[in-house]
Amino acid sequence: MNPRPALPRLAAFILLALAVAPLRSAQPTPPPPAPFTFAALGCMPYARIPEVDAAFARVIAEINRHAPAFTVHLGDTMASDEKATDALLMKRRADFDTFTTALVYTPGDNEWTDTHTEKAGRYVPTERLARIRLMYFAEERSLGQKPIPLITQRRDPAFSDYVENARWTHGGVVFATVHVVGSANNHSAAIPGAMDEWRARDAANAAWVRATFAAARETAAPGVALFFQAQPFQTDRNAAGYRAGFELFLKTVEAESRAFAKPVLLVHADEHRFRHEAGMRFEKNSAPLANVTRLETFGAADFHAVLVTVDPGSAQVFLAAPLIVPGNPLPLLPRPRAAKQ
Repeated sequence: MNPRPALPRLAAFILLALAVAPLRSAQPTPPPPAPFTFAALGCMPYARIPEVDAAFARVIAEINRHAPAFTVHLGDTMASDEKATDALLMKRRADFDTFTTALVYTPGDNEWTDTHTEKAGRYVPTERLARIRLMYFAEERSLGQKPIPLITQRRDPAFSDYVENARWTHGGVVFATVHVVGSANNHSAAIPGAMDEWRARDAANAAWVRATFAAARETAAPGVALFFQAQPFQTDRNAAGYRAGFELFLKTVEAESRAFAKPVLLVHADEHRFRHEAGMRFEKNSAPLANVTRLETFGAADFHAVLVTVDPGSAQVFLAAPLIVPGNPLPLLPRPRAAKQ
């Protein structure tokens, strides 16, 4: 006797699958991560400023009042006429631990590249850099009272010395510090060993920028933010050493930002004046890159910060504004560019 054909059963299965398919496709798309804020500051505190300790304490208190997801200090934790002693470096580290959330730090030139001068203590700059790496970057996590885990360049065998270059993700957005400093990024033939140090770190920084954007592409990040101490965009400074010190970094950031094609925020310090420029020009006569925004913090005598709202679900992603600190003198907006200090 021939078995009965299975066609009715197969037809029933197909009809059931067709009925369930619309239900599966109708599942709502997960909402984007909730908006959050971060704060940034740099070039402070400088001891020559009157009532410096109280002014800096008010900055920290105001940032803590806003309770950002994290804060980034963009370097120059002392003035160029202060001696970068171990004691002062540890004092600044203790200051960082008074931030009630996470504090991420990237070094500035005043902490190490400029310490060879008499007024700064006649240190060997690379020795000071080694001490900073030991004091601040021994672990892959931020400072502050609620530290966050970090991915650092020490994981790359080719650049394992660069423990200060860090990356983290919040709300799907990728953030990274890059160790690029003022004073032409240590591109100075007059300082023994400076050029060798610059070449090695310059290559490491370019690799780190590329790795950061690769991570953003891999995770479909809605935006990328980079933090560094130097102000490298001064096209009116024609000194060959100055431009050479930043050339590879800028070309790498520009190329990666262009390929990424989503919002990129570049946050830096160095000139001590608030500046917010959407549509960044990487060269004086080049066309603006619409997806790149440049943000410069206050500093020196202006004891204030910046506060950035990050909305991963918006087209803009980053919205920055000054964070004016009550009790500290109001800044002049925009403050004229001062000589590098």
